This record gives sequence, C-alpha cells and structure tokens, in this order.
Amino acid sequence: MKLLSQHPRLQRYLRRLLIAGACAVGVIALSIGIAESWTWALSSGRCHDTPAACADNAVGLVLGCSKYIRRGYRNYFYLKRMEAAAELWKSGKVRCIIVSGDNRAMNYNEPRDMKKSLIELGVPADRIVCDFAGICTYDSVARAHLIFRADKLIIVSQQSHAERAVAIARHLDIEAEGLNARRFAITRSAQLRAYLRERAARIAMVYDFLTSRTPHHLGAPETLPY
Repeated sequence: MKLLSQHPRLQRYLRRLLIAGACAVGVIALSIGIAESWTWALSSGRCHDTPAACADNAVGLVLGCSKYIRRGYRNYFYLKRMEAAAELWKSGKVRCIIVSGDNRAMNYNEPRDMKKSLIELGVPADRIVCDFAGICTYDSVARAHLIFRADKLIIVSQQSHAERAVAIARHLDIEAEGLNARRFAITRSAQLRAYLRERAARIAMVYDFLTSRTPHHLGAPETLPY
C-alpha cells in the first residue's frame, strides 16, 4: 500500500485495469444472459427425451461430432447421438435423415462416419443423406432448409446442443423439435469444458442472428429421398 501511495501513476494504471476488468466481466455476463434467454424462449418445451414425444412426418437432422476423442478412444457423445437417431428412424417419425458435419480432411469425415454407424444400427442407406458442409450448428440447420428444402425438422444431439439448434431453426422460421441423446457419466472437468463451450456457442449464435449470417457454403438445391 505504501508503494502505491508513492506512485500515483501506478495507482491510476491499476484503477483503469480494474475498471476494464469489471466492464469485461459485465459484458460477458450480459452476453450470456441474452444468449440463454433467447435460447430458452425459442426452444422451451420443444426438446424431447423420446421419439414418441416428437412430431410426425418430419426430416431428421443429426448434428455431427468426431467419432473418437483421440486415437483409440471412442466419443460417447457420438455413440449416444447415433443411437438416438436410429431410434428416431425406427419410431417412424421421420421420412429420412440428414447427417450434417465437418469434412475437413481426407481422413476426417463426420457425415461419412455417421452414415456408416446408422446403417450398422439398422437405418436404410437410401434414407440417409450426407451434408458435407455442416461446419457448425448454424450452417447445418440453415442448409437443411436452404439446400435440402426440409421445412420440418427433428434435430438429434445432446440436450443443450439440441436446444441451441432448435432455437436457430425457429429463428430461421423452420418448424423444429429436438430429440435429446441419452446422457452418460463424464468427469467434472469434462462437464465444465462442455458447459463453457456451450455458453460460448450460444453467444456466437446471437451474433449470427443479429448479423443475419448465411452459411459459409451454399450450392444447388438437393432432393431428399421421400
């Protein structure tokens, strides 16, 4: 304290630093609050735990993720998502399924992996459509409507992700519900990382809304198999 009193310039610097830090925390908190409120308003009551609770005569949209966390270690988010999508098909609620994800490299292809997994789980190959340009959730949802002309979606993912995807769809005037993939036990550190990622993703979603962003990749319309 004596050192600070002897250096008024240092005092002013620290005061400005504290004010800047407080402002940054306030902006982040406000952004999270807006994103959470917007997500809840658009998705509340529209994400279900079972296919039976979902609407009929829709198109399934399965959001992509990596099949493996790292070499040799399976990603249980992926496994549960594929199981939920297969259950959705077998329930008769959807006419076909779009698997949408990243295709960033020759040896990394989420839609290809998802299609293969769904076929192994009993979904007919000719009822699965790959969207190789679903590089993020916003693009996957928007392309389902703009490219594949789907006007009624059941979006499959883990609950918090499904809620955000349904919010995106409804903001884009697409009729949509979510099917929550089953939960599984993960460590507290993994839970924290997933929570923080989702909060950041919801803030990015609001930015997309406010800027009316279009998908990074568009193209000619494609026909769904129904």
